[in-house]
Amino acid sequence: MSLSIFRAARLFAVMLLLAAAMLLSAPQSHAQGSRLDEIIKRDKLIVSTFSTAPPLCFTDEKGELVGFDIDIARLIAKGLLGDPNKIEFVTVTSEGRWPSVLSGRADFGIASTTVYPDRAIRVAFSYPYMDSGISVLVRKDAAVKSLAELNSDKFTLANLSNPQMADRAKRFMPNMKVMTFDTPSAMFLAVKTGQATAMQMDTPVVDWYVANNDDLTTVPELLGNVQNNAIFMKPGDHTLWLYISTVVQELRHGSRYDEYSEVFKKWFGRTPPPQRFYMNTAATK
Repeated sequence: MSLSIFRAARLFAVMLLLAAAMLLSAPQSHAQGSRLDEIIKRDKLIVSTFSTAPPLCFTDEKGELVGFDIDIARLIAKGLLGDPNKIEFVTVTSEGRWPSVLSGRADFGIASTTVYPDRAIRVAFSYPYMDSGISVLVRKDAAVKSLAELNSDKFTLANLSNPQMADRAKRFMPNMKVMTFDTPSAMFLAVKTGQATAMQMDTPVVDWYVANNDDLTTVPELLGNVQNNAIFMKPGDHTLWLYISTVVQELRHGSRYDEYSEVFKKWFGRTPPPQRFYMNTAATK
């Protein structure tokens, strides 16, 4: 092989290697696209939620989905698509919420969902849209005023079918009998009818039940630390996650705080925490 032919062949090989390197290093996100692009093209949000967890997400007497979570989802639709009604809700059970987003059936889920590390392995959580905790709703005729008094085998605790509730029952109320249900409304019905003495649930839900039922109360202790509720979605779509998290941040702490505050007061009867610690805290009283 002549020297000129050898040089030409070597130059061609180098060019092929450079082209391959450029293809490998090119961002793949544009090729794959984001669910956000699909939502905008569709001009409608598809959101999975519960229909049995007042005051966050439940069906009212007219058969319509309402609640704090539902209103937050509508605020996201308003910001993204210009209309809070450009949204379709898919109702799911406690365990059915994860498959609803992992399968692509829903764009994201908002369903009275607390952030836990083991859940974060399965789904991607947005920044929290609400602070929460776990409280215990109890019948007044049980005549108990503390967890210690409630922790007896003569009482029955209503749980949802998830490992977090099972763990809390063993840690805080190991002596109580336990009944397991698929929905918050089924838990509440068990307590209301006397089938169960108490139920554990997100603090805003428990507070709402107490405010609307004279025969129910709550024990003063929380089951563990203050927790966060967040929107969940299929992992791997950073564009969609960043958009939802940005909107949540603006609702809780930024330019859309007035809208968030209005919805919060509507369902919980009080104003949310102020945007920052240096804002006027008198507004929260």
